[in-house]
Amino acid sequence: MAYSKVPTDWIPDWSEDATDITVPLASFPEMTAAEADAASGDIANILYAIAEKIATVWLATATADRPTMWRIGKSVTPDLVAGTEEAVYTLRFTTEVDVGARNVKAEPA
Repeated sequence: MAYSKVPTDWIPDWSEDATDITVPLASFPEMTAAEADAASGDIANILYAIAEKIATVWLATATADRPTMWRIGKSVTPDLVAGTEEAVYTLRFTTEVDVGARNVKAEPA
């Protein structure tokens, strides 16, 4: 198997209609409906859930099947005294610049 750039291989049930994208809450196990609520939700929890989902898929993907033009890293540091942990996600993209746009460079064929 080779790298798949198809969104549904990374986020199941992703859809778009040329105007909007739609992703069911169930696609992000770390996100609740309350956290995603448009009026009272929490953007930090939304971003965390998205990062956690992509990192989880990345880590479950065989190294040979991962992209080479973008990478994600995750580290977790526990604080046993406070009973908390800090999760750090690192996204790295190799980009190419076109006039008026910056895009992730295409994967080699």
